[in-house]
Amino acid sequence: MSVEAGSYFPPDFKVFAFKEGDLLVSMRGEGKFAVNKILKVDRHQMRAGESILIQGKLFTATEDDYLLIVSAAYGATQFSSMEEASAAAQSGSWRVEIDHVPNRASGAAQGQTLVGNAGVKEAELEGYKRWRQEFLAGRAGVF
Repeated sequence: MSVEAGSYFPPDFKVFAFKEGDLLVSMRGEGKFAVNKILKVDRHQMRAGESILIQGKLFTATEDDYLLIVSAAYGATQFSSMEEASAAAQSGSWRVEIDHVPNRASGAAQGQTLVGNAGVKEAELEGYKRWRQEFLAGRAGVF
């Protein structure tokens, strides 16, 4: 049975403009750019009284609700321009620095520009699978 939308989580935790396989470019602090890839978008349903760890803090839902958990691979800060990063995304010549980060939808979307899509390969989901197992056991959270 599906959990209906409640009001425990803010609205920006429940929408995400991108989809699995989307290649995104973000600007990093040094004025350089990186390519990132959306691996999974999970709708995590919670019942009143269930808890979730978000950014190191435990939240216990006061009502039935859901949030989206966006899993992404983050690339190295290796490009001097948006155009260079976009070309690397299209050609597959970017380097993954972190193979999996689980994030709230609002955090995962921040500062990202869509530049393409490439299907998610099974091998790219190894980090996601490890995290998901720990998350479902209550031993891991999201950013």
